[in-house]
Amino acid sequence: MEAKTIGKFIAVLRKANGMTQKDLAEKLNVSDKAVSRWERDESLPDLTLIPVIAELFGVTTDELLRGERNPAGEPAGAARPAPSPARTEKQIARILSEGRTKLLTRSMLSVGLSLAGLLGAMVMNFGFNRAYIGFFVGCLFYVAAILCEAVFCILAQAGIDGEDFQGEALNSFRRFLLRTAKAVMGLAVVLLGATVPLIAIPYDTYQGILGITWLAYGLLFGLLAAALWGILTIVVSRTAEKRGFYRISEAEATRRTNLWKARGKTLGVTALVMALTLVGQLMFNGNASAEQLVQGTVFTDFESFRTYMATEPDPSDEVWDEDSIVGPVESDIMVRVQGDEESVSENEDGAGEDGSTEEEDFLEELEGPDGTTLEYEWRNTDVWEVLSSGEGDSWTVRVLTVEDFAEASRIQTVVSNIFSVAYVVELAAGLLWYRYELKKRKLS
Repeated sequence: MEAKTIGKFIAVLRKANGMTQKDLAEKLNVSDKAVSRWERDESLPDLTLIPVIAELFGVTTDELLRGERNPAGEPAGAARPAPSPARTEKQIARILSEGRTKLLTRSMLSVGLSLAGLLGAMVMNFGFNRAYIGFFVGCLFYVAAILCEAVFCILAQAGIDGEDFQGEALNSFRRFLLRTAKAVMGLAVVLLGATVPLIAIPYDTYQGILGITWLAYGLLFGLLAAALWGILTIVVSRTAEKRGFYRISEAEATRRTNLWKARGKTLGVTALVMALTLVGQLMFNGNASAEQLVQGTVFTDFESFRTYMATEPDPSDEVWDEDSIVGPVESDIMVRVQGDEESVSENEDGAGEDGSTEEEDFLEELEGPDGTTLEYEWRNTDVWEVLSSGEGDSWTVRVLTVEDFAEASRIQTVVSNIFSVAYVVELAAGLLWYRYELKKRKLS
């Protein structure tokens, strides 16, 4: 006697209802190979599918598990009436629910790729001082996250294709799919914007940027990226709606129009103001050198200047604190210190490596008021830069010390903090304005 199994019973019921293995697989949201394995008794359906299969063929769960109908029932091969519309809706709802769960689960991979990109950029910047490389490492992960999410959305949409998926259930699923894609891809875009400072801010290709600097600029660029992504998603949503991918009610369309007007009015102006503030900050950073921020000491005659430069400072006087100088000024000082150490290194005979005497090592040249070359000794180690300008009676020499550079660095820090506060105030004002517009339009 042939054994009665679930697989053989499913095959009998499927054939009795005029279905192919592919037809059954589409209704259960599984592959036709899975159905084939069931019917060959190589595997069993998932427990969650047992009630669905029973409803689909109009049998009880007990009958399906036993592999035959109840003795008092109809013959196992007899065709049964099609399931009621309520049962069909239940099956569709279950498939759509599983589709949502699968999409969310897969989207976690895309989110993980985006976060891995940010982590990789941080490691390259802080660990290896390679800001440029960090940016491109992050970009690879961000692009991978966006592509993966696009593939996941296509698979989710393909899983609900068919005549059985109609009406509001399908419309709701497609809107959920679009919202998920916008959120997950938006995260990658915002993190990409937050990583842009790695190529926009560093002083040198082989330097990283400070954490506080990256945080300040990263927030700003991230907000700008979010604004651009918001505009793009509005265009995409409108296009999808016009092409019939999903539909909304008339009341919802009116509410959405008012909502977009409020957003465009408030957030658009806020983004513009913050962008102008960013331009101002970039212009300041590009032109705020020590020569422009501090006056230094000005000499109008060469003798006073030469005496000042030849005077060696008292070694016990602490002129500057290295921790007080950061940014471009710090970079310039480190290069200058290394260069001076190499230039004054002496051999055993007291001469420099190039054979020069100690006095010659300190000699420097300067263009005089009449265009002639003037020589002086640079023994004042407090002096960091010498700038001459003008000619004749208007000739001057401006001397900048390390303390002047430290003062310029402090000014740069104060101005950067002012810009940071300005961004926070502008953002807070924009959000408050947005809430006011929502309340005025009765959208909150």
